Amino acid sequence: MNHGTRLLGLMLWTSLLTAACDNKAPDIDAAASAPSGDNPYVVPFSAPDYLREHARYLEEELLQIGDTPVWDYNTPNRGFGNVIMIEGDDGLIIVDTTTAHEHAAVAADAFGEISDKPVVAVIYTHHHVDHVSGTGAFIDEAAAARGEVPVIAAENFLRELQDENQVTAPIMGVRALYMYGQLLDPVTDGRDYHVSCCGYTIGSERDSYIPPNRFITDREEITIAGVRMELFQTGGESASHLAVWLPDHRVLLSGDEIQGPNYPNLHSLRGTKPRDVIRWIAAIDRMRTYDADYLVPSHGQPVLGREAVDDVLTLYRDAIQYTHDQALRLINKGYTPDDLANAITLPEFMDRDPWTREMYGTVKHSVREFYVAYISWWNGDPAELDPLPRREKAERLVQLMGGRDRVFAEAEAAFTTGDDQWAAELTAYLVRIDREDMPSRHLKAAALRRIGYATANTNWRGLYLTAARELEGSVVPRAIVERLQATRFDPSQLTTEQLFALLRYRVDAQEAGDTRLKIAYRLTDSQENYTLELRNSILDVQKGLREDADITLSMSRAVLDQLFMQTLGYPEAIKDGLVSTDGSLLALRRFGTVFDRDPGHPYLSLR
Repeated sequence: MNHGTRLLGLMLWTSLLTAACDNKAPDIDAAASAPSGDNPYVVPFSAPDYLREHARYLEEELLQIGDTPVWDYNTPNRGFGNVIMIEGDDGLIIVDTTTAHEHAAVAADAFGEISDKPVVAVIYTHHHVDHVSGTGAFIDEAAAARGEVPVIAAENFLRELQDENQVTAPIMGVRALYMYGQLLDPVTDGRDYHVSCCGYTIGSERDSYIPPNRFITDREEITIAGVRMELFQTGGESASHLAVWLPDHRVLLSGDEIQGPNYPNLHSLRGTKPRDVIRWIAAIDRMRTYDADYLVPSHGQPVLGREAVDDVLTLYRDAIQYTHDQALRLINKGYTPDDLANAITLPEFMDRDPWTREMYGTVKHSVREFYVAYISWWNGDPAELDPLPRREKAERLVQLMGGRDRVFAEAEAAFTTGDDQWAAELTAYLVRIDREDMPSRHLKAAALRRIGYATANTNWRGLYLTAARELEGSVVPRAIVERLQATRFDPSQLTTEQLFALLRYRVDAQEAGDTRLKIAYRLTDSQENYTLELRNSILDVQKGLREDADITLSMSRAVLDQLFMQTLGYPEAIKDGLVSTDGSLLALRRFGTVFDRDPGHPYLSLR
């Protein structure tokens, strides 16, 4: 899983701009008010019984895997994800390090009670932040940087980390916090809440990720601290996925190819690139060939016994293939995404608590993604190639239905009779026309809240209930992005190329126009050289120094990090001799003006 909340500080050098608002009706990137006051539509709290019961699979506990030297700490510190320890002859091997240093430290203390041997290696099953963010609780970053402690990952780990955790981090971070219920009040909407795949609390203010320094291509047999293991790439749930096989103990560490005690999230609503379901099925099939006695996923409890392991692996991959194959069958008959969602369900004979219970993934949102992945975003109707803008369509429909008051009355009547989905859809038109229409916002919030209370799937529940809070004004997406940018972005965790690459997605094409500039960077300590060329309203990040650069800047990598963090400004750095320049300072100044520093208003429901 990737929760998109760490690498959010993508702004350049100067303070955030304030979005202008006027008396016109808001556009897609304008702010809405965040009023105080209670929602007059009171919805009593409720939760499905199975939601409460399902939490038993995520109880915080430390388990030894049979009589092997493998220990599995389930949701340490009531966090999000497991930490696995393998005890070797003269050291410990840690597999996955959960979402935050504080959670990982609890596991480290517990492991210390079992063995006082040092940690001699860390293995990341994949790049998602809930598997890599507590590494500093186990090893020293400097020792890893010197290569003294191997930090092992798949060969494509860093590329996938950049693509999924960094490039779309701002919007994915907001969506992840909604989906995982991290913005809910634990006393009200957040009661009895857990994330069914994984645990409870996603993270904290401290992230101690340490980059990998050893990479696995395809398959490799290695021995660490006397422990023989086979590491092999699987690439299903995430493209960077590794699995670990311990032949002497017949233990299989599956990472998230078995994605916890629930039906898998074949597509994540927080946002992700399409997951390769064919590779996912193949990954599990490969795992089945090992005839493991123990299966240890990185979320939830282990599976013990060869027969039970084979049963879970077989059922899990069959549920994935069933969903995929039935979607493709109906796509070829002309079914559209919504048609698929309403036509395909898992058969009763595949219902197995907890492995196929739709507590995390769902068939409904997975099959829609298959349509996009195989066919297109377009459903085939030419009328929808260039449809009316959403707001204009809403205005016309509301007028056709008799105007705002008539539509509101119909929505309120639907809510009163328990037709909450229709109430939410009708009020969505009204909110889209006027974000300051508080009666409509309150009514939509109440409808979403009642749907959310009745929903056991924790992803959907989090989205429904957090969107209700956004409509009421207690959750403000822009403020979330700004807070996460200030607390979660650490440029030292990125390579220089990754750091510069983030600037590509901040070029304001309207401001840049046909400006052409070349800004060269010489990093004196790391001996790295880059030239950033602005042309045709794009930023081309090139290795090396261009002789025709408008200006060349020389500095240490640490100073570059401070400039990105905005703890140091360019004028101050140049004045104090931390940055030396050769060329046009006016070019540097113009370069800084072409970047979009405004985080926008990434609403999910108030739009």
